[in-house]
Amino acid sequence: MGYLRGLTHGAIAGAILGLLYAPESGLSMRQRVSRLLGQAEDIMAADSGAVAPATPRRRGATGTESRARRP
Repeated sequence: MGYLRGLTHGAIAGAILGLLYAPESGLSMRQRVSRLLGQAEDIMAADSGAVAPATPRRRGATGTESRARRP
């Protein structure tokens, strides 16, 4: 059990460091992560036999939802 825990913690730490040192802008990184999370959610819903939600439950990747849009 200790090996699996260490492997999991190492994978998480590696993913975080990879995101921090990635040569992409914050906006494109958020869009990429949002897309990947959406794909993972679809895969998990398909595996469990549940129906995927019609509307997303999380904020958009751009973070502009709270700002007023100018005409």
